[in-house]
Amino acid sequence: MSAQREQWGSRLGFILAAIGMAVGTGNIWRFPRVAGTNGGGTFLVAYLIANLVWAVPIIMTEIAIGKQTHLGTIGSFRDFAGKKKAWQGGWIGWVCAAITFYYVVVFAWAIRYFVFAVDGSIRADADTQVLWDRFIGSPSQTILFQIIALIIAGFIIYKGVKGGLEVAGKIMIPVLFICLIIAAVWSCTKPGASVGLEFLFVPKWSELFNSKLWLNAFTQAAWSTGAGWGMMVTYANYMKKNEDIATNSFMIVFGDMLGAIAGGLAVLPTVFALSASQEAAVGALKAGNTGLTFIYLTKLFTTIPAGRIIAMLFFLALALAALTSLLPMMEVIVKNFIDAGYNRKRATITVLIITFIFGLPSAYSINFLNNQDWVWGIGLLFCGLFFAFTVYKFGTNKFLAELINKTSDIKAPAWYYNTCIRIYPIILVVLVGWWIAQAIGWSGENWWNPIAVDNVGTLAVQIVVSIIVFYLANNWLSKWIKEKSEWV
Repeated sequence: MSAQREQWGSRLGFILAAIGMAVGTGNIWRFPRVAGTNGGGTFLVAYLIANLVWAVPIIMTEIAIGKQTHLGTIGSFRDFAGKKKAWQGGWIGWVCAAITFYYVVVFAWAIRYFVFAVDGSIRADADTQVLWDRFIGSPSQTILFQIIALIIAGFIIYKGVKGGLEVAGKIMIPVLFICLIIAAVWSCTKPGASVGLEFLFVPKWSELFNSKLWLNAFTQAAWSTGAGWGMMVTYANYMKKNEDIATNSFMIVFGDMLGAIAGGLAVLPTVFALSASQEAAVGALKAGNTGLTFIYLTKLFTTIPAGRIIAMLFFLALALAALTSLLPMMEVIVKNFIDAGYNRKRATITVLIITFIFGLPSAYSINFLNNQDWVWGIGLLFCGLFFAFTVYKFGTNKFLAELINKTSDIKAPAWYYNTCIRIYPIILVVLVGWWIAQAIGWSGENWWNPIAVDNVGTLAVQIVVSIIVFYLANNWLSKWIKEKSEWV
């Protein structure tokens, strides 16, 4: 392994790449769907709170650990938390990988719809529901575009930090926001869009007592910002010594929230504007349709002047958004292989093959993809718990003073960081416990089913079994990652 450590060329390059990591299909594809399913404006309140009390502190923690160790998730936990904790870093890497397997498929959808726009399939007489159903029901199409998506991502990852990740972020993030703004403006000018704006921004306070809303708000904050994935641990490997951790963390989360609101503005008003009635629109949102963005925005583009060009721009932006988030996910996995002694070329090829094989079930079945999205979204909350425990062991005040604020121009307040980190286990226990108690009632006798989309059984089996496997593999993982003295 080369001792020459890769670095970001500039602070702007890191911030744009990190925002690109955060602003992705989680904002454009996932946020409108989850917000729509959970009450719109009410969800927005819970989502804001989740970002402030959880996403920002966890991102600070990740950056600090990654910057300190210059290792991936497994090596960072082994060297920073102790050799007995290598399994926690391994499990965090696994959760990121599990999301990557199906996230590549979502990227593939975006590429396919860009091609639909280019070849004229998105036109005034097109039935966008049928277009979606035919594509998603054709494994030969979904798998073909999964392969195309992997080739694109693999090429950029292979180019490394400066030549791949940083260049991609500097180009794609400005283009992404421009396309999002165009789509949002078109959406909000449609007749009936005002009802959608009211739905998105006016909360119904009584709905705040729904456990699933809060659980979804925290998982969306984690899923969208990248908090707990290990991506910031990995990206921080390439930071310079004097980077401002606190300010960068707030900027990343703030940029992600802007992207989410822009995504919501592009999709939700469109659903209300193009539905037969307000009741039909609410029904479509409550159904949580995975294809919501693809069906309704495609329909919007067929109704406006120059709609084909706007569709091309939007789905290009969606593909870019997916790609800018997919790259750091894959880099988390690649970095662990590099830490184990692989060179970047070999690590990239290995990860591409693994991602293709384990992503096939999601490419083949949208129900399987929905199951994985639910399970590992909640899995991210447990990842955050491991980061919090690591800070406890080091000492929260010491961690903040020595590893976060030491190089920060604007210091993170001790009361804020310490309180959020210390209450996180309580938040997790309350949220998950509250949801389990209600979910058993919602699911009836089927609550234990391990293959259902969003019930207790599937969550327990996949998360508990995977944690046990990684716990038992701790010694192997600790030895698999090379010691820094072994680097050549």
